[in-house]
Amino acid sequence: MPLFVTVTPGTTISSTTTLSASTLNLLGTPSIDITGSVDGGTLSVADGSLTLAKFASISGSRLIGNGNAVSAYPAELSSTDLAFTASTVNIGTGAVTTAKLADSSSTTTGVTYAKIQHVTDARLIGRSAGTNGVAQEITVGSGLSLASGALTNGILRYTTSAKSIPLIASGSQAVQWLTTSTELPSLSVAPQMVRVVLECFTNDGPFVVGNEVDIQSVVMQGFQNNFPIFNYVPTVSSGVVSGSNIFLNVWFSSQTPGNPTPFASASTSRLFVLTSAGAYQELTRANWKVKAYLLYASTWA
Repeated sequence: MPLFVTVTPGTTISSTTTLSASTLNLLGTPSIDITGSVDGGTLSVADGSLTLAKFASISGSRLIGNGNAVSAYPAELSSTDLAFTASTVNIGTGAVTTAKLADSSSTTTGVTYAKIQHVTDARLIGRSAGTNGVAQEITVGSGLSLASGALTNGILRYTTSAKSIPLIASGSQAVQWLTTSTELPSLSVAPQMVRVVLECFTNDGPFVVGNEVDIQSVVMQGFQNNFPIFNYVPTVSSGVVSGSNIFLNVWFSSQTPGNPTPFASASTSRLFVLTSAGAYQELTRANWKVKAYLLYASTWA
């Protein structure tokens, strides 16, 4: 490479002059332009001696780096996801797409709930606009409440335990559930809807274990000399005893309800249900139990 120096007046340079460091110092302040290699020698650039302006110009909206998987010389790198200004580089608007997000497979990947916009309290996230689109806040409807991470309705269901049907000879013909016996929920109002059923616990005629018959479908018939003389439908009653203690009774007929004439116990108060064929089917008391389903709400008046 050519070497250009400015010679201080009074200094003689010849073809035999050796340009040592001391000789160059005698030349004053030399000006050296690096345009290539030095024949028979080397040149080095001190760390931090070059400013950015000394580098070659690069294309607009580019970064300098190495995009290869191995070591290589720096090169211009372009990006479709970055937004460049004269002094900053930012993620471009709309550049973060679903394909660029990690699927949530642990607590450290994916988008966390904390990164989603704030949601109005007591709202569900969904959509009810009638068309596909972005998620919306859904208001909790009447009769529902959303609190402490649980969605509940104001109407609750309760299923009682199953109890045996009283024998004809029993002194009391009532099947009873009580709040004080922890058989019913504690409420200040009686349940507004009560459904009582007979549940089959031992196969009985056309019925198998698990079958249920609504109590309103059951008829108790009394017979004398194989002749029916009375019909009696089991009666359901419920109410509040005191405070929040409620009761539920299912009454079956006594041996001779409303009739002073005594009958043989083997032929009185027999249970029947009307089948789908329109005929009465007698039920064996020992094969059935009584159970009740309740719908209730503490705010009902």
